[in-house]
Formats: sequence, structure tokens, C-alpha cells
Amino acid sequence: MKFKGFFLMIMLAVVLAACSNSKAAAPVEIKANEDSCDACKMGIEDLQSAGQIIMDDGKPLLFDDIGCMIDYIQTHNPAYEAAFVHDYQSKEWIDFDKSTFVQDSGIESPMSYGIAAFEVEENANEFHQNHGGMKYTHDELIKIDLKSIKKGDMEHGH
Repeated sequence: MKFKGFFLMIMLAVVLAACSNSKAAAPVEIKANEDSCDACKMGIEDLQSAGQIIMDDGKPLLFDDIGCMIDYIQTHNPAYEAAFVHDYQSKEWIDFDKSTFVQDSGIESPMSYGIAAFEVEENANEFHQNHGGMKYTHDELIKIDLKSIKKGDMEHGH
């Protein structure tokens, strides 16, 4: 009986240690005018339009535009631990996979995809009502035909 109790204590300690060592992926700092987009290779200048994917191995992939991040996901279908974009209103990093998006040609972004992310769906609804465009869930957005929404496609050589 003593051995069983000792074994249970060891197992509990291992489980607790494993839980305390695992921390959720967090967005990395992007250095404006130093870091480059992993999709289009342009320098990242506008941090508010930037996005990032944290791969399963912890390596960050950086993007200058949400559209570039979508393009990368559609092209490479990467397995990732987390992905982040900026909330259009709060300017804070938010979870890409849980966001709601509005796309409109009036939304300025470095590569002219015109995609804005919202952490709160009601904020996206309100923005969409006031400014127009198309509203997307995460799942809808990653299936979108990017060429059909991009303004000035020839201008950027994408």
C-alpha cells in the first residue's frame, strides 16, 4: 500500500510539473522597418496591419498584412500553435482563430487587402453596418479568394 501511495505522489508531481512548464504561445515583438513579411518579403512598416503565426516549434512567422498571412496559410497549410492579428479598434494583439473580420477597399493595409480584425463580433457587426464591406468568420476568411478582394493587385506585384 505504501508503494501505491508513493507512486501516486510521483505521478501527481510529474503531471503538475508538466502543466506548470507549458505556457500558451504569445505574440512576439515585431521590429518595424527591420523585420520582413514571410509571405511577400516586404519590410514590415505598419505594425497595426501586421500578423504573426507561432509555429509548433515556437518559430514565429511574421506578416505585414492580414492578407499575406491568409495567403501563407492557404499556400502552406501550416500546423501552428497560435496566430495573432491586431484588433482594428483596440490595436492590441488578439487571437486570429477567434476573430471576426471585415474586408473593404476603404480599409488601408500595406498590401491593399483591406482586412480588419475584431476580437468582439459585435464590434465587427457595428463597423460593417457603418462602413460596408464584407464580414467574415475566421473559417470563411481562410477560404476566401484573395485575388478577388485585393485592390491595386498589379501595383504591388502580388
